[in-house]
Amino acid sequence: MVDQKYRHHLLLHFKKAIFDMQQKKLKSGFTLIELLVVIAIIGILSSVVLASLNSARMKARDTKRIADFRQIQTALELFYNQYGKYPLTAGAPTWDGHWQFFSTCLETGAGCGFATPGFQSPISKVSQDPLDDPATLSDSDPTYYYAYPSGCSTGDSYRLAVPLETNNPALQGDLNGSFYNNNGGCNGQGYCVGVGTCAGW
Repeated sequence: MVDQKYRHHLLLHFKKAIFDMQQKKLKSGFTLIELLVVIAIIGILSSVVLASLNSARMKARDTKRIADFRQIQTALELFYNQYGKYPLTAGAPTWDGHWQFFSTCLETGAGCGFATPGFQSPISKVSQDPLDDPATLSDSDPTYYYAYPSGCSTGDSYRLAVPLETNNPALQGDLNGSFYNNNGGCNGQGYCVGVGTCAGW
């Protein structure tokens, strides 16, 4: 991304070019070359602005993902305090579908893998990935992941995972490991949090 000094330099050059051409226009009008120079400068400035906006949007989405996981972890601890185990939600043909089962469990107490008498929802609405399409259950769009390996079905452990778009500092303090091989894992840009250890992680 072009740094701030370069953007400032381009802006000053653009202003000077406009001023010079305004002075010339008072005498003889704009030339074709002058107009092309203005168009080129505007194009460069537009590209810089768009690149900055895209970068800011990616950072904002990653910040939301990390905040969502903190909120969901709090809800999971409240759930654990009430039932002595974390949700053991059923699998689904897609990870997006699995996340929907998990969301239903925390929101309604249904499909948690065991009875939830006297259920009190620890969270009113479980968040979805900012880029997830709520109208589909396809893994073609980003989704959050909740899972536990089959060897850890006692409800004592879980993992939440999501691929981040930027090199967020939170990646330096999250969990590492495989988190299954079909969702990118917890290394690199994969952001993972959870409780407990288990074979396969």
